[in-house]
Amino acid sequence: MTHTAIVPRTKKKAPATRPGVRGAGVANAVRLKLLNNSAKGIELPNADFIAHVFAGISADNVPWLAGFPGDVSTADHKVWFGAPAFPLPRFVRPDHNNYICISTFNRAEDGKHRRRKDCWSGLWMVLLDDLGTKIPFTALRLAPSCLVETSPGNYQAWLFLKEPERDQLRAEALINGLIKAGASDPGAGNLTRYGRLPTGINGKAKYHDKNGQPFAQRTHIWEPSRRYTPEQIAQAHGFDLEAASKPQRRRTAPTKAAAKGNGYLSTLEAAGLYIEPIRGIEGGHRIACPWSGHHTGRDTSGTAYFEPADQNGMRGGFKCQHGHCSGRTIVDLDYFIQTLLRTTGRGAA
Repeated sequence: MTHTAIVPRTKKKAPATRPGVRGAGVANAVRLKLLNNSAKGIELPNADFIAHVFAGISADNVPWLAGFPGDVSTADHKVWFGAPAFPLPRFVRPDHNNYICISTFNRAEDGKHRRRKDCWSGLWMVLLDDLGTKIPFTALRLAPSCLVETSPGNYQAWLFLKEPERDQLRAEALINGLIKAGASDPGAGNLTRYGRLPTGINGKAKYHDKNGQPFAQRTHIWEPSRRYTPEQIAQAHGFDLEAASKPQRRRTAPTKAAAKGNGYLSTLEAAGLYIEPIRGIEGGHRIACPWSGHHTGRDTSGTAYFEPADQNGMRGGFKCQHGHCSGRTIVDLDYFIQTLLRTTGRGAA
């Protein structure tokens, strides 16, 4: 059986919706009807969601999933490694936190599929995350293909593409343009990022009910035939995709000393910020974010440091997945390290 042989089920009729409308009274805002608080939600198996999004996918392009039980904030980093979507992994279960990547991936040099930017093969959908909490519903300019309540009063909207975007610069420009337009959480700016599958739970302890049960996600809208081109999405949110796709000259900041050897590992360890190596990523290391005090709940997870290597111009790399730090780069870590060394009297690295 080939991947293209997967046949999506027909959608089921949605339960009764709320009379209230979100986005009313704001120019260009989409008018949405949400389910009543007591409504169960649209029944949407994850396999159906995947089949609709990736209908017609070739055998060598692989969607990527992750899934695990428990509290996301305390989960081991290994659970995020995930696996290809075909066949559906056993870790994707209704009582798990379930995730899907917005992109598909080709095989790496070792012949295995990898969820990495150098293996990226196409953008198939756009995720507008944290609607209703961090992002107002009035920022939504197009009716979503799918709308899922992922925690109480917090929603993610999926916009399916008519055809996958194969140009990496255009795909990145589309995602970054939506963030700049205020339509998505700043933490969403990554072609390898995950969003939640429609069926599953949000295992964060703060969303447990009075009986200790996790929040069960609800699908409010399911219109898989509702698809857009990247140009339509960009135009609706007020930016020119072609102009945004042109390569920009990157600004660099001088440092007191170029990174050498393994870079800042010894300094990070001495400061109590080093956690452990990232398995499967040469030169990658989990660290506690130096700016975690500004994260939601002061969460220190989701941050990586990369040793100096040819692929980063021997500068090293830094990435934090939290929205507050979405714009931070190795330049910011350089400044933090140099400031730390000055204040501790250790001199330049």
